[in-house]
Amino acid sequence: MEEGETRSVTIPASEAYGEHREDLVVVIPRNQLPPDIEPEIGMQLQVREPTGQSFVVTVTAFDDETVTLDANHPLAGKDLTFDIEVVEIIRPS
Repeated sequence: MEEGETRSVTIPASEAYGEHREDLVVVIPRNQLPPDIEPEIGMQLQVREPTGQSFVVTVTAFDDETVTLDANHPLAGKDLTFDIEVVEIIRPS
């Protein structure tokens, strides 16, 4: 690309953050959350496995009895489109 040139580039989900995996979505009893946490859609929580590994999950649904947690990356399953413009090219002297 040269200065002033623009281009749109799309990266398919499979080459970006991967496809959305249903096996990374779990429904847990609401009483498994700490009592001081009131779930909200979009809330991110850090979960620790018995092995000590931790990861981030997002609350995607809840009711009086259950909470749905999604461990997929928020952009999983989405194609990414970038609009690129070369503003300046700096060449080493």
